[in-house]
Amino acid sequence: MSAATPYPRGLALGHLLVRMRPLQRALRMATALRDAASERLHAAGAVPEAVTRGHVDAILDDLDHLVEHRALSAGRAALTDDELAVECALRSDATAAGARLPLDALGDDLGLDDFERELLVLCAAPELDGGFERVFGFLHDDAARRTLSVELACTLTASSLAERVARRTALGPWGRVRRLGLVTASAGSGGPGLRDELRLTPAALEALLGAPIDPAVAFRDPAEVSLDPPAPDDAAGDDLVVRTAAALAERRIDVVAIWGRPRAARAVVARLAARAALPVRRHPVDGVDPRSAAAAASALGALLWIDLDALDPALTGELADIARATRVPLVVTGEHAWRPPELIARRRFVELPAAELDRAARRALWSALLPELGDREIDPIATGFRFDPVEIRAAAAMARATAALHTNGHAVSPGDCLRTACCAVARKHGERHTTLVTPRRGPDDLVLAPELHARVMDLAHYHRAMPRVMDDWGFARRVSGGGIKALFTGDSGTGKTLAAEVVASELGLPLLKVDLARVVSKWIGETEKNLDVAFGEARDSHAVLFFDEAEALFGARGEVRHGTDRYANLEVSYLLQRLEDHSGVVILATNLRDKIDPAFMRRFHAVIGFPRPSEKERRLLWQRVFGPAIPRAGDLDLAAVARLDLTGAGIVGAAQTAAFLAAHEDAPLAMSHVVRGLVRQFQRESRVLTAHDLGAHAVHMERAAAATATATATG
Repeated sequence: MSAATPYPRGLALGHLLVRMRPLQRALRMATALRDAASERLHAAGAVPEAVTRGHVDAILDDLDHLVEHRALSAGRAALTDDELAVECALRSDATAAGARLPLDALGDDLGLDDFERELLVLCAAPELDGGFERVFGFLHDDAARRTLSVELACTLTASSLAERVARRTALGPWGRVRRLGLVTASAGSGGPGLRDELRLTPAALEALLGAPIDPAVAFRDPAEVSLDPPAPDDAAGDDLVVRTAAALAERRIDVVAIWGRPRAARAVVARLAARAALPVRRHPVDGVDPRSAAAAASALGALLWIDLDALDPALTGELADIARATRVPLVVTGEHAWRPPELIARRRFVELPAAELDRAARRALWSALLPELGDREIDPIATGFRFDPVEIRAAAAMARATAALHTNGHAVSPGDCLRTACCAVARKHGERHTTLVTPRRGPDDLVLAPELHARVMDLAHYHRAMPRVMDDWGFARRVSGGGIKALFTGDSGTGKTLAAEVVASELGLPLLKVDLARVVSKWIGETEKNLDVAFGEARDSHAVLFFDEAEALFGARGEVRHGTDRYANLEVSYLLQRLEDHSGVVILATNLRDKIDPAFMRRFHAVIGFPRPSEKERRLLWQRVFGPAIPRAGDLDLAAVARLDLTGAGIVGAAQTAAFLAAHEDAPLAMSHVVRGLVRQFQRESRVLTAHDLGAHAVHMERAAAATATATATG
């Protein structure tokens, strides 16, 4: 039964009532002991509202036996055989209804121990019947204290002094039931500590009574971090992290700083915590100040992770003071370094790089998660998608889930769905300054001269070979920057945009096209900020970044004659740096190569000029654009139309117009439709198609002109 499905209310209440029976026995025993203590005090001459010597002696006599403790729980902790039978029957009924008993569900899902489950029942008692409040007041010897206290909870459930102390700690501010939001505590009339009053939160009471509440959502410690396990080859190539974790566990160091991308830093934190065998708590959390966060981490023996990127800058001074004073082990992360000298002087401080997983580590993790896949399937994924461990696990899980949906007669493996899952995981958020283009055309759709075609496809080959060249062969130490950058030049319609799509398709990556309307701003500095976001979107999406009409952004810098010239030059200088630093694939396209700043040229791995297609290439384009699905008339002469000087985009435009005309007439595609399409395409390009250009087929142009004149006159 899902968390959104209500439990059978009768079963939920019945289970609570069964679990309350031992507590009722404990209350009877506590009441008897309370009466016995009162009789001893009365016999010793105690006077109401006063403390006499006899009163004190009687109390001290009771305290002499504190070490043995009054074992209230010894006679009632376990359910009787009859009660166990009732509980088993209730569980069977719940299973038959497709559910779990709420107390069992809360305990199992939240990892509660026997005492914590018992406490929930004890706190629920006065919510079910007000008579329990009067009993609690009697046992407190104060009619005004009608709520369960820490002292009374310990008395009713502990069987020794050591257990009583453990109970008190478990009910303290860092105990699990309070951290998870199951129980709240308010200071009693006599102050905090044993007199704290305990109540179920409304959500906890409703959950115990069978309300459709998801424990994982309603009851959670917001500061507790559940980190993914490290990659299987964590020790390989990551010796610094291993040694740092050992030093952290042995307290030879106690502050680790990690500067860099948030997701890469999180992966390092996970490896550190796993190696040091330390739980992790995160700060900042809403409503928790740094001092309380440090105190909680200290009480729980946890590593305190301070995320500077999420912290209010106004609080860094207070944080530095607390971090310097506390002995809690800290790990500090942020995109930008934060090194207070006072902290470094007082604590044993080290720094680690937030390095991304290399190709070998990514391959190892992919193989561990999808062992049924071979190197042939994993290698292109590990190379093309520079995922961190969280992203790899997400993509693997999505691939498995997607494969499980295909039950229509043929088996589908996760490998068949893996590339689609990777593309989906890579798009973690919508695009603000770019437009997503899902590549649908491959190398066969790109009609170019063989040598030029090979140069375009080399870009995909370069990207696949980059890990080996840069990392294994050491070129990363010899060149600055990373990634593959290319410039496509040529007339409009010659295939530059299509070539960029084909490169993305060959790599199995999405294509992000920069939207100049959303990037360029009239406000000084805004264009650079928008470009930074665009590069960030490409980085996070592991996509090919494409700039069309690149001369608008990458234009040559000029002499500063006006105030705006200086800022325009700054934009170009910023792009030079950002382009060099980007580690992915970036493709620029322009019709005006001479307008591109010369400083960009040395940063391109390829500068490819796209000429207008030759007659042979035009004929191939015409053949492909009129595919086998289009019904053709017998007079279609593609050799004749291939002699006309058109770009690839022009051919597609003319062919599409011809197809519209044929479909409108509900007739097979004929030469007359193609000629009319050509006429209109030439008009769009401000050119004139003459009868000489069409040769024997000029008659179709004349007939079309006559038909148009007749229709105009009739109209």
